[in-house]
Amino acid sequence: MSAGQAAVRIRLALLPLALFLSVQSAAAAELAQVEIPVSERTVTTMLAKAPGVAPRPAVLMLHGGGGFDPRLDDYEEFAFTLAAEGFDTYLVYYYSNADETARQAGRSVAMQRFPDWAVLTGEVAAYAAAQPDSSGKVGLVGFSNGGILAVGTGAAHPDIAAAVVYYGAIPFWLAHIGRLPPMLVLHGDADTTIPISAGSALYDLGQRLGARTEIKVYPGAGHGFGARGDDTPESSDSLARTIAFLKRELQAQ
Repeated sequence: MSAGQAAVRIRLALLPLALFLSVQSAAAAELAQVEIPVSERTVTTMLAKAPGVAPRPAVLMLHGGGGFDPRLDDYEEFAFTLAAEGFDTYLVYYYSNADETARQAGRSVAMQRFPDWAVLTGEVAAYAAAQPDSSGKVGLVGFSNGGILAVGTGAAHPDIAAAVVYYGAIPFWLAHIGRLPPMLVLHGDADTTIPISAGSALYDLGQRLGARTEIKVYPGAGHGFGARGDDTPESSDSLARTIAFLKRELQAQ
């Protein structure tokens, strides 16, 4: 078990009460560890479940290059907020043990691993869609590396119904992209990690392919807003836009 997975498991045992107290809008949600078997391995996810018993869509949250650990509280609060809005929300830890070991040693594995992560994410999405209380619709919310992964997964899996891309880019490993799901692209024009030109190019590609595509550019914003737990205008605005977009694409009849 990786250090990241171990932290997730420990937090799962300790966090539900604190989360219920701190995230009042999501008080009816539940937090659970869900082990999802896919072709590569069994993936550890955390599920913030929407209240009620009616069929509901699912959302997969895909972490950035640092995994969930550096901002686990913030990712969880984001997930519980989505759950309160009617989405079963899975925090998907897509790194393998070997990926995590390489990351902690300072070695990048993204170039060779993105295609495998996209297959894994597609299989997790299929699992979520097949649950008894699912409406069958699944959306993705990805941050940085996870944003690129969301686009690549959505391009390869027609069943993905929507993708919210925080400071992402066109997937470099796909030689040809013939379709994209409806997308909301969120980017800061002061991002020095993934520049705004990458977000703009992604938006333009979605438009050319006929996908319903929106972009919001935040003046002066850098990399990392949205799942950071801060109270900046771009974080609160992007969360509101994410909820509105997912409601339209996943909950509308």
